[in-house]
Amino acid sequence: MPAGGGEPPFVTVVIPAFNEAGIIHEKLENTLSLDYPSDRVEVVVASDGSADATNDLVERFGRGVRLLVLPRIGKNRALSEAAAVARGDVLVFTDADTKLTRETLLRVTAPFADPAVGGVAGERRHGDESKPNRRGAAHGKHVLRRLLSRAGSVTSAEGQIYAVRRELFRPVPENVPDDFWVSTRVVAAHRRLVYEPRAASYPFPGATVVRDPFERKVRIIGPLLRSFWLGRDLLNPAEYGFYSIQLVSHKLLRRLVFVPLIGLAVTAPGLRSRSKIYRGVFLAQGLLHGAALAGLLLRGTRLGRLRLLKATLTFDRNNVATAVALAQQLRGRRPRDDMWE
Repeated sequence: MPAGGGEPPFVTVVIPAFNEAGIIHEKLENTLSLDYPSDRVEVVVASDGSADATNDLVERFGRGVRLLVLPRIGKNRALSEAAAVARGDVLVFTDADTKLTRETLLRVTAPFADPAVGGVAGERRHGDESKPNRRGAAHGKHVLRRLLSRAGSVTSAEGQIYAVRRELFRPVPENVPDDFWVSTRVVAAHRRLVYEPRAASYPFPGATVVRDPFERKVRIIGPLLRSFWLGRDLLNPAEYGFYSIQLVSHKLLRRLVFVPLIGLAVTAPGLRSRSKIYRGVFLAQGLLHGAALAGLLLRGTRLGRLRLLKATLTFDRNNVATAVALAQQLRGRRPRDDMWE
């Protein structure tokens, strides 16, 4: 609840949907069962040209849920259309294939009691609602996001659950990650984007679609690089201070590792005879990429499941995917706008 015991903000929960007949009823039941005053929330389902029974199910659901029937315009434009008709002071975005914990709506709106806060990023859990991310890489990410939030702003939100003030929402351009764009525009307006781990989402059982990891990486990274170009104002540390450095280091530089790797691959062979350092670099490259190749050739076997081979294969695959994604963006070849991740 807001500080001082006042009324919670009036919110619009936006659920983008494309052919979600198998889960939309359960998603709406989950959304309307959350601990939040029913007279302070509206739900808008933005149906992006659904060709199955999604629209009929939403219409029959009733209980004040608003259905926005759209032609096939893509998720980004569907979100923009939904935001345009929303009545809430706060827009809460959540994907159709995720559930929310009972306290999520209260937790994701509570930080707006601080006028400096313009957006709130929730937590994506990988198991069920009772299992917070407290192990391995997920735990490390959780700790980092908490620290960044305390220091100023987290880098960006994830689409499963996040919220922004309605006046800070900006229409989402084509072929950019919608969650990244909407949440970082909050910082562009000189408001804080904070992290609230108790505002949590978790996946529907069996809702995750397994895609080719290389193709999926290309589809994710290309639009992200495009969003950096369109939102390059945020890269100015004179205006945005540490957040600009945070954005470059967390999101951009680690995806451009392939550039110095190519430089090393080109120069190291010719320099290896000049110094032990160059010979060491040449040998290290050979071992790294050789292990990655072995991981590729042995994938699906017991040897291929060795952590070393899997890690080197993932490293090389991600770098190749980034190079391909960047080349596609420079050539104007972008994912179809009507395709959803």
